[in-house]
Amino acid sequence: MTDIGQWLQLDLWEQPDGVIESPVIVGTAPVGRHVTTASGLLRAGAVAALIDCAGGLGSGLAALPGWVVSTNLSQRVATLDAVGPLAMRATILRAGRNAVVSAVQVRDEGRDRALVADGVLTSAILEFAGGAPKHDRPFGMGRSRVGADSGPQDLGIRPVDATSVGLELTPDLRNPWGILHGGAIALLADLAAEHAVTTATGRPSATGDLVVHYMAPGRAGPMIVATAERIGSRPDGDVMRVRIVDTGADDRLMCVAVAMVRPE
Repeated sequence: MTDIGQWLQLDLWEQPDGVIESPVIVGTAPVGRHVTTASGLLRAGAVAALIDCAGGLGSGLAALPGWVVSTNLSQRVATLDAVGPLAMRATILRAGRNAVVSAVQVRDEGRDRALVADGVLTSAILEFAGGAPKHDRPFGMGRSRVGADSGPQDLGIRPVDATSVGLELTPDLRNPWGILHGGAIALLADLAAEHAVTTATGRPSATGDLVVHYMAPGRAGPMIVATAERIGSRPDGDVMRVRIVDTGADDRLMCVAVAMVRPE
C-alpha cells in the first residue's frame, strides 16, 4: 500500500518569506494515469485531495501548537483537461481560536498556469495527545514516488456494488492520530459518485464540482464504504449525494458529499 501523498506524487513547501502565523504553502504534482480517468481527464477527487493536503498543511502550521482536521471542503472546477504539472498555492483566509479557513488554487503549469480548480478548506483546531507534528520552518516535504501506472486500486479502493465503493483502512492512509486522511475521503466520494452514474448509464462519466462535509473521524475499519445516490440533475450533469460510513464503527456516518457528475 501507499499513502495519499505518495499516490499523488506530491511535493509541498512553505514559502520562506511568508508570515509565520499565516503561512503560504505551494506545491507541485504531475498529471499521470494515477490521477486521470480512462479518457485522460483529471479525477476531481484527486484535485480535491491536493487541496486538502496543501490547505491542511498551511492550516496546521497556522494552528500551532495545536493541529487541525478537515471539516469542510468546497471545490469548483474550471477544467479537468490538464497537461501538468499541477501547481498548488494555499493561503490562510482566517485563523481563529477554533478553526482555520484556507483558500487553495490549483493551476496547470503546462497551459500557462490556467486555473484547474479553486477550493476553500475549513479545518477545526484540536489538541492531540502527543502534540502537533514537529516541523522545521520553513517547512518542505518531498514524497517517494509510486508507479506511473498506479490507480485508485493502489490505495485499496474497490467497487462494492452498483452504487458503492469501499476503501481498506490501512495504516498508510491514517494521519498521525490514526484517522483516515481527508484527501482519501474526498477521492472516495468522487469515485463513488462516478461509479454509480457509470453503472446506471453504461457510459463513462467524470466528477466535476465537489463539496465534502467531514462529520466524524474514520478509525475502525477495516472498510470505509461510500454510497452514492442521484438526487437531481442540471444541464451539465447529475447531482449525486454520497454518504461515507465506517463499517467497523456500526456504520457511523463519517462524511456527506455532493458531487456533480457528467458524461465524459
